[in-house]
Amino acid sequence: MLSDVLGIAIILLVYLCILVVVFAPSLYAAWFYVISRRVSVSSRASLKTAVVTFLINLILVTVLFRLGSEYVITHKIAETDALLESTLRNAISSQERFRSVHGRYYPVGPIRGPYQDGNGLAVDKDVILEVVPVWDKALGRQIFEAHAVHVWGQSVFGNTKDGRIEKAPYDSEHSAEIRAKLLRSVK
Repeated sequence: MLSDVLGIAIILLVYLCILVVVFAPSLYAAWFYVISRRVSVSSRASLKTAVVTFLINLILVTVLFRLGSEYVITHKIAETDALLESTLRNAISSQERFRSVHGRYYPVGPIRGPYQDGNGLAVDKDVILEVVPVWDKALGRQIFEAHAVHVWGQSVFGNTKDGRIEKAPYDSEHSAEIRAKLLRSVK
């Protein structure tokens, strides 16, 4: 609880510092307006300058926010999802190779990358992977459940019984439980 509050406080402090830096010209112009009123100089021109400066800053912040949210963040999310998918593909293929030789699946992790083992498994940096062999009563054979999350991402990827990789819904309770479990396990 305390770590969550501290984390949120640090994030808010960083955002406040960014806002002060971005709106520094507006703060400077507003300060000139306040001083011009006290010194009894024509404050109408300084008010106009402060408002124009604020509007220019507001337009700049809007453009930077849109640029960041639509291009940078979206690209990073897609990059992390691709990293998770490739790690799970690698885990599935290494499990199948191990099963063809030994007749069973082997447990992995939860581990945080970078990691490699002798069975061909490679986990990329900041990816957390867990592979758990389980017995499927319906099929009457051993299968495995694999889940991967990225330390800085929000997505949870897992395998299905038929070997496909799927992204768990972000707002599901199951996804939140898996993500929390994997993140707690590698601290």
